[in-house]
Amino acid sequence: MIITLATAGTPLPAATAARRIAPPPPSYYQPIVVDGMTFPVARTNWLSVVSFQNDWHAPRLRMIDGKWRLVGFHEGLDIGAEKGTPILSVTAGTVEAMGWTFYSGTRVGIRGTDGRYHFYAHLSAVAAGITIGAPVRAGTVLGRVGNTGYGSPGHEDEFPPHLHFGIQAGAEWVNPYPLVWRLYREAV
Repeated sequence: MIITLATAGTPLPAATAARRIAPPPPSYYQPIVVDGMTFPVARTNWLSVVSFQNDWHAPRLRMIDGKWRLVGFHEGLDIGAEKGTPILSVTAGTVEAMGWTFYSGTRVGIRGTDGRYHFYAHLSAVAAGITIGAPVRAGTVLGRVGNTGYGSPGHEDEFPPHLHFGIQAGAEWVNPYPLVWRLYREAV
């Protein structure tokens, strides 16, 4: 099937009006880099819906045998955004991990030049050129916001679209909220 777009001001014939393709997504602001780092979710110059709160170490419950059970604690920060919003590398580094995991869905892991591991999860897609060993700069597009995970590869829709962002320093996960809040304030 071939679908064509009407030019601005040209009405579509009634038979094809229902097949109208949405306009291309709005362009995004260039990332603002502060001290070599940038906010991990791109903002549009049209409308940006980005939300987050400090949900570090919030309890994680799962229904197991008909009962809600504590299965762990949240070791990251969830940043809500529209599905498909570009996810940006917070810092320069090297792609160390990517692919699917049960809980994280499609994910990318960056080993920053500072030695810390930056974890991006629940992506709807990974950007072209993001492969293990690839170098990235602060602001490099890693993929797109999604809601993948909690199932076999490709599973999605268990929760609203968002980016799970985590930082691991050595063997310990650290609260990314103070950094993300500072970068957000600089970006807006």
